[in-house]
Amino acid sequence: MDVQWYPGHMTKARRMMEENIRLVDLVIELVDARIPLSSRNPDIDALCTGKGRVVLLCKADLADPAKTEEFTEYFRGRGILAVAVDARERKAGEVVRRYIQEAGREKIARDRARGIVGRPLRAMVAGIPNVGKSTFINSFAGRASTKTGNKPGVTRGKQWIRLGGDVELLDTPGILWPKFDNQVIGMRLALVGAIRDEVLDKQELAVWLIDYLEQEYPGVLQQKYLQEKAAQEELQEGEAADSSDQEEDAEGTVFSDPEEEAMLPPGYALLLKIAAARRLLMKGGEPDADRAASMLIDDCKNGRIGRISLDRPQDALKMEEERQAYTSARESETEKEAGKKKAAADRRKKSGEAYSDHSRKNTGNTAGKTGGRTGGKTIGRTGGKTTGRNSGNAFGKSSGKSAGRGRGTKGRNDAGSRRR
Repeated sequence: MDVQWYPGHMTKARRMMEENIRLVDLVIELVDARIPLSSRNPDIDALCTGKGRVVLLCKADLADPAKTEEFTEYFRGRGILAVAVDARERKAGEVVRRYIQEAGREKIARDRARGIVGRPLRAMVAGIPNVGKSTFINSFAGRASTKTGNKPGVTRGKQWIRLGGDVELLDTPGILWPKFDNQVIGMRLALVGAIRDEVLDKQELAVWLIDYLEQEYPGVLQQKYLQEKAAQEELQEGEAADSSDQEEDAEGTVFSDPEEEAMLPPGYALLLKIAAARRLLMKGGEPDADRAASMLIDDCKNGRIGRISLDRPQDALKMEEERQAYTSARESETEKEAGKKKAAADRRKKSGEAYSDHSRKNTGNTAGKTGGRTGGKTIGRTGGKTTGRNSGNAFGKSSGKSAGRGRGTKGRNDAGSRRR
């Protein structure tokens, strides 16, 4: 099964966290105590580089206490302040406050050295969807400061919550990462309610859960859905007892032939038995695997199967290697994307400059041509008129003078002849 879920609002939420990380002193990362490794978003590491960090293993009341203790020690061994809490308990707030002060100790010391006293620590609360961020904040604040819900995607925007005078919390929407390379991680996230049910193949998910529980917690499903239920119903009287007999009969008739059961995957065969025991039947009395799968998944989300953990401490090192490989690949993709954006920007810039130069050249050429044509016409017309007038004047003057001189000469000659 390919489990992927990364709706558009998570992209927006991630950008919002990038923009606001500079406003906070430390990050409180909430993980689900049932899957403390699978529920750590590797993108949060990249976003929160250089910030103090506290890891809270929430919903510890639903997880295997022995495994939770191993995971807590694992985080502490890596230099991470980690504590397991049930966010609904009021005392959890005081425990977390001490860890916040410890994580912000260097920041407080720097402030005091600069003469700043009493400035509250600002912490960003981050984690996957439905991990319990809003429940934790409300418990920490002692009031209903944020909206809560047992489904992913309740918180969509950032919220600042001031807690007394020493701590301010920035609540952020739950975000996953764009792709689960390890599909087991995707299934674990789905089984704690971090992924919308609509994108899941419930039968396949339920069969995976059954196989895992049979390996890690053998007998827990039989006790919960088969033996325990039948034993309780046998103690009831009247109609309830009759119902119990019918359910036991239904369970016994799931497979009339042992070879039929042997042909099915063990997990799917047990799913059908659970459906029959709980009277989840289709028309004709056939076990309804879909309804049984939905019930099993819902019981897992809400802790009704028992205190179980879906991550295993012995897988921690391998999962950390996968996490680092993912982070490196994401950084490489980010660098490539940044390089592509820069190259595109450079091309646009060069194109713009070339267009600008071309535009200026064309504008100059056009102006020159227009000016030449306009100037040439103007000069031609003006010059022609001026030259014509000047030539006429000069010709008139010259002709007049010549004519005058001619007349004068002629007069003198005529006068001399008469005297003679």
